[in-house]
Amino acid sequence: MSKLTKIMAAVLISLALGMAVLAWWMGRQPVSPANAPAAKSITYANVVAAKKLEMGKPISAGDLKLLDLPTAVGGAYQNIASVVGKIPSADIPAGTLIMENSLVRGLALQLAAGERAVAVPVDEVVAAGNRIEAGDYVDVFFTLKQSQGSQGAGSAEIGKSQARLLASRRRVLVYGASAIGEVKSGADTSSGITNRAQARTVVLAMPADQVNPLLLAMQNGKLMLALRHPEDAGMADDNLFAAPAKVLGGKPELSGTQREALQTVDNQAFAGIDLFSWSGSAAYPGKASSSIGSAERRVARTLEIIQGNKQANVDF
Repeated sequence: MSKLTKIMAAVLISLALGMAVLAWWMGRQPVSPANAPAAKSITYANVVAAKKLEMGKPISAGDLKLLDLPTAVGGAYQNIASVVGKIPSADIPAGTLIMENSLVRGLALQLAAGERAVAVPVDEVVAAGNRIEAGDYVDVFFTLKQSQGSQGAGSAEIGKSQARLLASRRRVLVYGASAIGEVKSGADTSSGITNRAQARTVVLAMPADQVNPLLLAMQNGKLMLALRHPEDAGMADDNLFAAPAKVLGGKPELSGTQREALQTVDNQAFAGIDLFSWSGSAAYPGKASSSIGSAERRVARTLEIIQGNKQANVDF
């Protein structure tokens, strides 16, 4: 056998072995049927409104449903439980994605029913040496100093200097730049000392019926915040003391139901509090006639009498 014939034989044998290996490998690959279903695409669950959600009304689980979308939506919610109980900041149409910016957020959610957030100016002395923090509880005291004399017509002179507790166990929502629920910053963990600028404002959660006294105390006296232990639940009972006179009295023609409505917290706050009676001044001139429910006020009446060319006015 010639040399060329041997070479050709070797090449043919190599090709045959290669084809055999290729056939063996292809035989081991799974065969996909022509009607095999396509691979399932990835979807993301998003919370949408099952019906129209009204502004200001808490959301229930029945108001929501899940909708699968091919992409994740930034700012949307992925589970219903995280939305239940939240409040829409505006009406949300049915089928609309529930977004974080469409729900009420911020300090308002820290208030309990009947509470109002009120800002009070403070300094290091008023605020317990700058040791108050957001989330603490404080008692609000105030002092009223005796007036040095009348400042003009209609001025109110406080009958005596005094110091009193104005509100018990009020929660601090904001102290300076720190708000309740926010992560604290600027803390030196090694020494336990927090380096922060002196706060100029504190925001307190106040019952609506205590806002008027707080305003009077701020405008006519000086406040003092006394820090207290969070487990100390002692509270002053204002029902044990005489109620101050109101600025506005109820109308005389009110029905029984309407007179009962006068006693609600919001209506009591609307009626206001007069500084004289609230400060305990015995010289308050209108104390008896200024309380809610008084139906009569003294009215000067004059009768004009004419006799010939003479005229006279007679009070009666």
